[in-house]
Amino acid sequence: MRKISPSVLNVDKEKLVPYINKLIEWNVTNVHYDVMDNIFVPNVALQYKEIEMIKKECLKHTMDIHLMVKDVFGYYKMYKDIGDILTFHFEAMSQEDLQHLIAKARHDNVKLGLAISPETNVEVIRPYLKYLSLVLIMSVKPGFGGQKFIDASYDKVFALKRMIQEEKKEIIIQIDGGVKLDNIKYCFDAGVDLAVVGSFLVENFSEEIIKKLLK
Repeated sequence: MRKISPSVLNVDKEKLVPYINKLIEWNVTNVHYDVMDNIFVPNVALQYKEIEMIKKECLKHTMDIHLMVKDVFGYYKMYKDIGDILTFHFEAMSQEDLQHLIAKARHDNVKLGLAISPETNVEVIRPYLKYLSLVLIMSVKPGFGGQKFIDASYDKVFALKRMIQEEKKEIIIQIDGGVKLDNIKYCFDAGVDLAVVGSFLVENFSEEIIKKLLK
């Protein structure tokens, strides 16, 4: 699978609905929604009411919600019925809390993703792989759009791909941060299934660019 999940982090709030609907008209099936609490990362992004409005007003699509938050269980409770997949950060919780979150998601039949920041070794994911639907490799420091892609992320993707093959489970590998036309092919070649494209697509918004990203 080689797909993109456009991030709407840098889209003007009043343009969100037409922007998302245009993506869907162009056969994009996933959209990436960043949620931040100004604690785990020093920034804020979309609020629950805005994502709820998008779900009601936009054409149907997969809502890929990336929660950069410290209050994992509070946000899980808030978003579990609105997102198609919820991705939380490994660094935001203890191992005990992560096991509790996995148990909750399994009980509620919620698809769970786990993200790791650039400084985190990909090996920390191994014990939890069998419970996950998605693993997100952050290729920039989480919290802000428009950053430069960290090249060491390719090796993390390679290593993660090997782990998943050993586990013999279908898990989506996602990458997020600094993805552009000049590096997305290398991401896919390394093993990425779903590439988050944010600022680059916002600045070059066209169906032609989407086709080039997926070439």
